[in-house]
Amino acid sequence: RRTQRNDLLAEGVDAASAALAAAGITTSVVRQERDLARGFPEVDAVLELTIDDRSFLMALEVKAYGTGATASSLVDRFGQSDEPRMLVADKITAEARTILTDAGWSWLDRRGWLHLRAPGVRVDLEVAPAERAISSSAPAISGRSGITIAFWLCQHPGRSLSPNRHASTLRLAPSTISTTVRRFADAGLVDETGAGISPELFWELAAVWRADRTWLARAPHPKGLVPADPLAPSWRLTGTAAAAAYGAPVASVSKGPLDLYVTGPVEISIATRRFGAAAFGAGEATVAVPPTFLVNERSQGDTVLMVEHWPAAPLLAVALDLAQDQSRGREILSDWKEGRGIWR
Repeated sequence: RRTQRNDLLAEGVDAASAALAAAGITTSVVRQERDLARGFPEVDAVLELTIDDRSFLMALEVKAYGTGATASSLVDRFGQSDEPRMLVADKITAEARTILTDAGWSWLDRRGWLHLRAPGVRVDLEVAPAERAISSSAPAISGRSGITIAFWLCQHPGRSLSPNRHASTLRLAPSTISTTVRRFADAGLVDETGAGISPELFWELAAVWRADRTWLARAPHPKGLVPADPLAPSWRLTGTAAAAAYGAPVASVSKGPLDLYVTGPVEISIATRRFGAAAFGAGEATVAVPPTFLVNERSQGDTVLMVEHWPAAPLLAVALDLAQDQSRGREILSDWKEGRGIWR
């Protein structure tokens, strides 16, 4: 699913040119030798913009994700330059937009918004979305082992895995851990130490995060389903209720269905017999086996958030569930401060 760097850059330049054309601005790509001569060293590309009878150069930075951290890094790197600069990214968070705008940068969110600032030029325009092409290569994160390793890395920012020391924790062979982390490295999802690169790793994980939900006619009660032993695997609450409890900027929490993660497929069968099956969208609760067992596990010293007597799923799992909603869920994530360093 990943786009190679050269392809990402080419598609970013094309997206910027198309968005600027929609604003009535013609563009041409300037050669690298001229880039350096014109004072734009170490940038991804330089466009020459022509408005009426006036032309000027604009430096482009092309990224997969435009987060607050990304924006701050770019502004710090290039300073408050008078030279027009633009960030082009698949997604630019609200925090990043504010940072870039305050620094006088232009930006193109490829989901469909152009913000252009240059001497004598101010444009804010909704444009046609320009989604990236998907390469034919296999996804970097695949299978339950890949999802489990990616989940652990996202849960532990800045930390790397030891194949031998973490084999029992992840219930994987050391060779599987080594091979998977190496594949992540080839895809640019971990750094030279083996620690996850955020937010790229989170969003690649979100792309393969799937949980088939079964609808129940009646909502289960935690009594008898939540073990007394705090370290035992347990059903976990996810969805809007869990997100709100974690402090997500959810506008309102209605008495909607409970979204629960169970520890295995047998429990889904038991729950269906005990609480009744319901048609999609017609029940009081949903149950699913999570993509990785780490969602239901607890470790010594963990602090588990309780919501109406249900233990909440880990914050990361709740965020990954929200990410499946292309509009409302991702908007919540972009404004959720807990995600700084993980998905923002």
